Amino acid sequence: MPRDKIPTSQLRLTRVFIEALGIESTRFLIQKMFTFKMSFFINLTILLTFTTIHGVIIDNLIIGEPEIECGTDSMLVSLNTKEPFEGHVYVKGHYDTPGCRTDGTNNKTAKISIPYSNCDVRRQRTSSPAGVFLSTIVVITFHPMFVTKVDRAYNVKCFYMAADKVVSSDLEVRELPSFQSDNVQSMNSLLLSTLATELITQTVEMPECKYEVLSDGPTGQAIKYATVGQQVYHKWSCSSEAVDVYCMTVHSCSVEDGQGRRVLLLDENGCPQDKYLMANLNYPTDLAAQVDSMVFKFADKPSLFFQCQIRLSLKTDGECKRTSDDCNTLKKMKREIFTGKKGENVDVFSDTMVVLDVDDGYATLEDLKKLQALRNSNMHDTIVTEAENGVCLSSISFGILVSIVGLLLLTSISASVMVCLRRLSDLCCFRENMTELSPDMQQLLRE
Repeated sequence: MPRDKIPTSQLRLTRVFIEALGIESTRFLIQKMFTFKMSFFINLTILLTFTTIHGVIIDNLIIGEPEIECGTDSMLVSLNTKEPFEGHVYVKGHYDTPGCRTDGTNNKTAKISIPYSNCDVRRQRTSSPAGVFLSTIVVITFHPMFVTKVDRAYNVKCFYMAADKVVSSDLEVRELPSFQSDNVQSMNSLLLSTLATELITQTVEMPECKYEVLSDGPTGQAIKYATVGQQVYHKWSCSSEAVDVYCMTVHSCSVEDGQGRRVLLLDENGCPQDKYLMANLNYPTDLAAQVDSMVFKFADKPSLFFQCQIRLSLKTDGECKRTSDDCNTLKKMKREIFTGKKGENVDVFSDTMVVLDVDDGYATLEDLKKLQALRNSNMHDTIVTEAENGVCLSSISFGILVSIVGLLLLTSISASVMVCLRRLSDLCCFRENMTELSPDMQQLLRE
């Protein structure tokens, strides 16, 4: 059946133009979406690249080692830096405490004077050598607001040796009186017996003591991470070359959060103040003490440590008599025992323990062991693989991986969009060519 040619002006009233318009609109929309996606992924790639590559580390560091000057009532810590210092030097846990922090002045030197009466400076009395250690942890931050990777922390100590005590007395020497001849022989015998006597003294070194908080009993490892309610083992021990000479008594124990808060656990006699926190100590030997307890923590404080005093005294008649032997009746016999029991006191500290709540994500002991193993390995910038929990990546490795995945995704999307646009372009060209054919040819192609 013959068909008349339709003028171009009348095609606008038909659906041919609408169909063509729909194709063109779809093509334009796809191009617009492609442009948006290209822009989005390019911006994402630039952002990831900037985060990974251009996260510039602060170009400053400490030259050499800090210098320490020990004064009568304070210690002075001085350090030199590579570039002008604009950060902070402060005592750990006392950033906001007056007198425990100094701010950088854009010089290449920084100093802080730490008073012994403030900032929770530790005092540790030692017996060998005899004296007092005063120590604290000083943190150096190079950024004025945040703690970064290049920052450092130092455990600074001052030791004050005890003065030697010299005991002297006057000795008056007189001439021997004259004796009769019959008394000379007896006097000579007396002199010989006196001269043959020799005073021999022996010096015994004081024992060295330590305090540990262990897991899994007396042979366990020192705990650095724990959860509230976890069972731990407190162990005090002293080592001495002298056998069966000294006797130890653990007393004046307290727990501290490192920021000035302290709670007494054992009094000056070694008796517990709160049996829910620490019970009566058991002494398996003369120079060892132990007790089991449950982990606790201060409210909203992540870490704590324990401090105790150990009194070293000579054994009486071969036996150890301690003030903590009978804490129930100690009030009646306190003056009789405690005032008469003299000895050398030494201070011992446990390692700082990070205590996690039960809802902090490390509720099992296995998780704590993995966390402690990771801390001991000091592999903070490496990839740690775990069979059950997947793969853990460092921040740098994660940024590189995301950048690579983003580039691959961008390339695949670009290729797919280009193929679609090419097919749409061929379809449009085909429709345009069909309008130039005769109606019979168009009908034939449609069939």
